[in-house]
Amino acid sequence: MSGHEEFLDYYAILGVPPTASPEEIKQAFRALARRVHPDVMPGAETSLLFRLVHEAYEVLSDPERRAAYDRQRQARWSDPGFALRGQLLLSRPRLPALSTSQILYALLTIEMPPEAQPSRRPVDLALVIDRSNSMRGPRLDQAKAAALELAAHLQPGDRLAVVAFHNRAEVVWPLSPAEERHRLHSRLATLEAGGGTEIYRGLLLGFQELFRARRAGASAHLILLTDGRTYGDEDRCRELAEQARQVGIGISAFGIGEDWNDELLDEIAARSGGISGYITSPEEIRQRFLEHLRLLEELGAEDLRLIVEPAEGVQLTGLYQIRPELRVPPREDTGWYLGSLHLSRPIQVLLEFALPPLEPGWRELAHLDLRGQVPGNPSRPIRAQWMVQAPVLPEEPLTVEPPGPLWEALARVVIYRLQEQAWAAVRAGRWEEGARRLQQVGTRLLELGATDLAREALEAATRLLQGQAVPRGQQLALKYKTRMLMLPPPDSGGPS
Repeated sequence: MSGHEEFLDYYAILGVPPTASPEEIKQAFRALARRVHPDVMPGAETSLLFRLVHEAYEVLSDPERRAAYDRQRQARWSDPGFALRGQLLLSRPRLPALSTSQILYALLTIEMPPEAQPSRRPVDLALVIDRSNSMRGPRLDQAKAAALELAAHLQPGDRLAVVAFHNRAEVVWPLSPAEERHRLHSRLATLEAGGGTEIYRGLLLGFQELFRARRAGASAHLILLTDGRTYGDEDRCRELAEQARQVGIGISAFGIGEDWNDELLDEIAARSGGISGYITSPEEIRQRFLEHLRLLEELGAEDLRLIVEPAEGVQLTGLYQIRPELRVPPREDTGWYLGSLHLSRPIQVLLEFALPPLEPGWRELAHLDLRGQVPGNPSRPIRAQWMVQAPVLPEEPLTVEPPGPLWEALARVVIYRLQEQAWAAVRAGRWEEGARRLQQVGTRLLELGATDLAREALEAATRLLQGQAVPRGQQLALKYKTRMLMLPPPDSGGPS
């Protein structure tokens, strides 16, 4: 950590959140001061720790000094020119001194405070609709109706393009101001289903519509809707998603029906900074499109990357993006790509560290560096930094219950991992193993009060044990519902 200017987190030293009350700070200080007193813990490291605990309390117990420290802390660990708020929560505020390795979890929450809401920026939207033969009927009819309603919700200054594709792609409606949408209805009416599915052709044409008319200060985004699998052009889809991200165009991908490639759509969305999702019925298309438009209207930061620099001997052994949806973010040379931050959807990242044997004292364990940019303004970068640090004590209990938000994040990761392992086992023909994993998913969901989703998991497990295949739609529903799962706060205990 020698490359970073030393700045101690007094809240972390006392093991309290930045929102702690004066009484909570006092209680934490008294409990900690007794444990690290040099008479109890002789040694140079503990003397330093004792001094740091007193120093932290002297500052945080004085309202004026605390306010000044908070301003300094905000300036040090957050971008000074842009309102971005972050909170770092550890699975335990104090670490036991051990001669063996131990695991530490850190939950980083990144959000924008309501008062920092930027003014709405113009939206450039390309809607790329699959019109292959399988879209015939309600799916294509609802997609066309949703496109019209989406156009009606755009505001003056926004622009919309509509691209349709099967084996070929065509621009149904070129990128045009929303005010000109009166002719869109007649253009959509000519759209008929037919042919196969070649997603790359549609993506490319939609991307070109947005790219050729880029303008400063506008949000450019592409929404893909498909119900089919594409063959032979998957790599080109992935490359285009990378290219789109590099020029500030996000791609969100939605699948409808049961025959689309969820892994490919997940990857396209993750690589470009968009989201992916499962649409269960044609009637849901409209709702999902409008929800997505609202997200684009409240975009607060984009192109966010998290760079993690562990201290010597510390290893980063896992990293999950917990919110707005659970996934392993793409890793780049410059860190993990987290995509965009919306006002109503904070980003949460769970990090797992393997720590080396630790002696008593104060330990800086990792440096977190978040970089991004103000939407539509590449010349205005965003940057915020945090230090993962904690005191190490000789008589600290080996196990402690993690804080509620971190417990929830861990529970979500465990459930997500289990259901991913279940479907991998099913695909490999190991149905009994898949059923066992799904039973574990169902049991954990029941414990958490998610009864409807638990029932779906247990029903799927029963089908497998009876030698019956689980319908593809049920698999997709379980996957995307567990990924978006919102858990209630735990009453007691934590995930094992």
